Amino acid sequence: MTVVARNSGNSSEIERGEVPELAELGTMLKDLFNTLGISQRQYAKRISLDPSVVSRAFGGRRIPTKHFIEQLISEVEAERGGSVTPAARDAIRAKWLTALKETDPSEFRLESLRAELARSRRDTERANRNVEALHLLLRQREAQAHDAARDLAQLQLDWSAERAEFAGARGEPSREQASLSASREVLLREIEQLKRDLQEAERLRSEAEEHSRELRERVLRLEEELAERGPAGAIPLEVFKGQLLRMWEEENFPEASRDLTEAAWSRPLDEVLDLLAWLSQRKDREHVSALVSDVGRLRPARDVLRIAAELLAGASGPPGAVLGDTTVQDAWVTAVASRITESNVAGYYQEVSDLEGPSGSLSDRMLAAAVRRATTPSDALGLMTAALTGGEPSGAGLPLTIGAVAAPYRIAVDPGFPFHVMAGLLGAGMSDMAGTIMVRVSRQDSPKLRPAAPVAQRFHRGLRELDERALRDLFVFLVEEADDRLVGAVAVMMYFGADGDFSLFDRLLDELGARVDDLLAAMMSRWSPDLFEYVVTRWTRGLGLPPGRHLPVDAPDAP
Repeated sequence: MTVVARNSGNSSEIERGEVPELAELGTMLKDLFNTLGISQRQYAKRISLDPSVVSRAFGGRRIPTKHFIEQLISEVEAERGGSVTPAARDAIRAKWLTALKETDPSEFRLESLRAELARSRRDTERANRNVEALHLLLRQREAQAHDAARDLAQLQLDWSAERAEFAGARGEPSREQASLSASREVLLREIEQLKRDLQEAERLRSEAEEHSRELRERVLRLEEELAERGPAGAIPLEVFKGQLLRMWEEENFPEASRDLTEAAWSRPLDEVLDLLAWLSQRKDREHVSALVSDVGRLRPARDVLRIAAELLAGASGPPGAVLGDTTVQDAWVTAVASRITESNVAGYYQEVSDLEGPSGSLSDRMLAAAVRRATTPSDALGLMTAALTGGEPSGAGLPLTIGAVAAPYRIAVDPGFPFHVMAGLLGAGMSDMAGTIMVRVSRQDSPKLRPAAPVAQRFHRGLRELDERALRDLFVFLVEEADDRLVGAVAVMMYFGADGDFSLFDRLLDELGARVDDLLAAMMSRWSPDLFEYVVTRWTRGLGLPPGRHLPVDAPDAP
């Protein structure tokens, strides 16, 4: 069978703004593919590729790889039982190179270098064969010259021995000797010329080998450079933007989303930033959030932090700036949190903290999202302590605001979670951080008079999960370091969550001793008469006073 690849472009694709050379290549490949008589989706399944990759290659929206083209040719040859003609192969390759030059000059340069390296290696191989042939010929001529010299010497000996006996034949040996001498002279001159030729061939071989080495080094350097950038095949950015617009207009949202995700990790960072700016100018928060999220999940850390800088700059920009939108920032926070571990959290937290300054909250939100993902209290504790100390136990300590305290949010599904984290922080000497968590868990700043029963009961159950050592550390903190408002909030939670078991609440009152007076005054606005009466009764009983006398403050009115 003969398959002839056409070289005509698809005018409709070109008119839609595609790169003409790329559209023409897509048409050539699609013409070749159509001889298989199957759908593109079926073909994608056959060669284990996503259907969108096949569609974009045949539609002129993405330049295919050499492997894709060779695989298509192989499939066509296997299906049709014949060979694609060399002319068709050459036409496809030529069009591929032309499209590559237009869409990705760096990849075109790499492909050109590879072709030059292949030619240089062929030249080196030819030079090797030439040197080997000259060596062989030289050895043959030297052997012949050696034989001629030996024959000439023998002839001279024979002639000297026989000249007395054959005086009349003196001329014969002289003519034979002259003939041998002449042949030997010719061989010697040929040998000298062969040596010169061999020397020149070795020089050419050395140059070819050096050229091949230089080309190989250039290929390796460029491959390494492009490997950092991502895969080849991306069309120019402005064309890509046009394609996105068309896909959105045609409601081809799945393929547009795939293309945008691929751009997030494969395109140079400057192009990704350009895309962000372009989408922001369009007030397209949804796709800005998607792109920011994909960058946060898929790019190297340095690129992720560069996006953080853009988000922070947007936050300080004019009102309504898309990059400063909380939704967009949350998309970045969630994505980055998914890659944060105890070993890298300090780097991320420190870098973002440095970018935003002391008044920022992005670093705290990032850490909070990472802590929310922790499956155990020890995992959460590891993240928080590593972030605070910069990964070193003796670290100077990084600032952390209340926004980063995510552990309290786990109390709804795991009552003991925040208390185990607090105990770990107290054990690590981070009482300020433990206090911050307790403020959240105890709802110190809640305007309600009294907590709802389920909320207080979860608090009490979580507290009960601590062992005696952790409880002791927590009570020491409350008595010696916590302010009256926090102690009062904790007391409220203990009392209303006790469900008849006031042992922990009584222990707190006993540990507080004389501070009960301040406790009552600080929390008067939140307490109910029954709690007030319970505290005063225990307080006066502890002092040996009759109930109702020498109360420290006026009892609150019933609500």
